[in-house]
Amino acid sequence: MRIAMYQNKPIYVAPQNGQLWGLAIEGYQSIDEILNDWQNFTENQLVTMSDKLVVGNDNSTIIKAENFQQPILLPKQIPAIGFNYPKHMKEMAEDLPSKPNVFNKFVSSLAGPVNSIHLSGNTDDWESELVIVIGNGGRNISREDAEDAIAGYMVGQDLSDRTMQSIDGPSTQFDLAKSYQGYSPIGPYLTTADTLEDIINSNVTTKVNGKVMQQAKVGEMVFDIQTLISYISSVIELYPGDLLFTGTPSGTGVGRDPQVFLQSGDVVTSEVDGLGTISTKVI
Repeated sequence: MRIAMYQNKPIYVAPQNGQLWGLAIEGYQSIDEILNDWQNFTENQLVTMSDKLVVGNDNSTIIKAENFQQPILLPKQIPAIGFNYPKHMKEMAEDLPSKPNVFNKFVSSLAGPVNSIHLSGNTDDWESELVIVIGNGGRNISREDAEDAIAGYMVGQDLSDRTMQSIDGPSTQFDLAKSYQGYSPIGPYLTTADTLEDIINSNVTTKVNGKVMQQAKVGEMVFDIQTLISYISSVIELYPGDLLFTGTPSGTGVGRDPQVFLQSGDVVTSEVDGLGTISTKVI
């Protein structure tokens, strides 16, 4: 199922014949609240829902994708992965890491799926990513149990100020460089893990002003989804609602020759097959 925030309420979302239908989720005020009650929610509500039931419900209404709101407001943590696609490593002239390269994005940088930003400087760059949403957290989660920790997936943008990122040398200020206001949009909704069984074959695609700049399959990641969850949880406890940005493919502006960066008026769209599309406009 797809779960979105719409008119300040959580709803189920189902597509049919080019339209989207929405059905209010009873008993919860936000997706954050649902994730904090994930086990109970899945066993008592989600298990009985389907797109067909949403569309056929008398209380369902036609909704507009442009009105989707930020799906998760207050995750406790946003760990993010750098250097997780081999071709991106090559364009950045970096060696493949032996372990996941983990940094932190700050909660105040989150934004919704229809986003706008003011540039922090003249070297701001795009990055599209698959975002994992944690449903059942914990420490020391094994690879074998990693999928049980996942509530679902979203599309994310890890917008980056490249000058700030290397202010005292290469990769010295990842956290702040990627956490300006609006630099971590997510959405357009939470797609539950059971809805997209073949996530590794989904393409992650970035377009800038309609031109494809990045595209790669999730399965090309150096460290797969299970490895990331297991590795990160071996150090920090993961909590329901935590967001894990999994890294970006090649095709970033900084990796091009000549380099190219975002300018006023640009529109960045990010899509992951089966998960929807989000956009950021530079104003």
